[in-house]
Amino acid sequence: MGSTSLGRGVVFDQARKKTNEKTRGNYPATDAILDVVKSGLEKGMEKGLAIEAKRFGELVMTPESKALRSIFFATTAMKKDNGADAEPKKIKRVGVLGGGLMGAGIAHVTACKAGIPARIKDVAPAGIQNALGYSYKLLDKKRKRRIISKAELQTQMNRITGTTGFDGLHNVDMVVEAVFEDLALKHQMVADIERETGEGTLFATNTSSLPINQIAEGAARPENIVGLHYFSPVEKMPLVEVIPHEGTSAETISTAVSFARKQGKTPIVVADKAGFYVNRILAPYMNEAARVLLAGEPVEHLDEALLDFGFPVGPITLLDEVGVDIGAKISPILLAELGERFKAPDVFDVLLADERKGRKSGKGFYLYGSKAKKGKKEVDKRVYSLLGLKPEVNQTGPEISMRCVLLMLNEAARCLDEALSAQQETVISAPYSVLVFLRSLAGLSGTWTVWVSTRWWR
Repeated sequence: MGSTSLGRGVVFDQARKKTNEKTRGNYPATDAILDVVKSGLEKGMEKGLAIEAKRFGELVMTPESKALRSIFFATTAMKKDNGADAEPKKIKRVGVLGGGLMGAGIAHVTACKAGIPARIKDVAPAGIQNALGYSYKLLDKKRKRRIISKAELQTQMNRITGTTGFDGLHNVDMVVEAVFEDLALKHQMVADIERETGEGTLFATNTSSLPINQIAEGAARPENIVGLHYFSPVEKMPLVEVIPHEGTSAETISTAVSFARKQGKTPIVVADKAGFYVNRILAPYMNEAARVLLAGEPVEHLDEALLDFGFPVGPITLLDEVGVDIGAKISPILLAELGERFKAPDVFDVLLADERKGRKSGKGFYLYGSKAKKGKKEVDKRVYSLLGLKPEVNQTGPEISMRCVLLMLNEAARCLDEALSAQQETVISAPYSVLVFLRSLAGLSGTWTVWVSTRWWR
């Protein structure tokens, strides 16, 4: 801290600048904290404490404070909910089918967060190697930052093993499937696991679009099958959807909820319906963002509008991260099951024809790899010509954010209405799951979640 008034001023100006870059003005407490600390240093402890009391009193009365308290109590209430009226089974060993991005992430949080040994099964040794490398990179970053020791890194890595067969899977308590979105393949996975493991082994599918009841069709033990839908990247995204079908046992539901919590996740129990919950309310938001884009708004302007609103990433960045191909698969399912309001703009086919799947293919709306400047995110201008667009700012940020977010809120209201009319608690744990999902997208409960909880969910 600078020893002179001028030095302190420079330090605090820089701190305020860096803080506002992250909060985008959505958190009044951060500015208040800096003011209090600065005042205490310049005017003494007694006056600093007096200013702290004054600012605290002001902050408590803000809508942001009210909303954050609401989210805190909602999240706390969810932690006490097992999802079903049954004691969860103790999970000591877990199998993970598939060593891809999702499988690797699931194995990582199982072994490193929950502390449960994870056995990865993949059709090729390279898949297992990639999954092991995925965890090692994450752990090595922690080691380099001295969060964990080298011995701790090795201990956690030793909990993850792999196989191309079924050896080491015969005595697992639970299997989490993360293979391709192909119903026949998932049926084969169910049959294999029921053949190779014990009668009490639970089968959780990480499908993002296929109905759980269809995956459970023909199963010898359908009561053991449940959806467990993670979001990418698994180690960062806090939310997990637990999706029971009609035949899922209460014990399986409560065990899935308990298991997700041990992985450091916030599980919500939702209905086995098209899009489940997250994709169902996210799709209208993403579709509207695509319409804004096709109207000619620049990609950066569109993403910045939603960042200013409180999201950790903009919708176009999110599409690049999730994968354009995933959006293309989910969209027709939602349209067929839920109607015309889910009709997506004609963007996916054009992008996929140019092999633009997003970050994973190194080609999306933004530049990746050697084409991207280090430390700076740049739009791939070729996207505009590909879509026949001439980018020009015509709408304000608040106009864009309201267009996108209100459609999400409308769909969330429909989900709640369906839950209440059907009188089924498992359709969606509303309104708590609404708040928690919105919180997960906003990172640390941004201002937009404040708007939701104070003005919508009364």
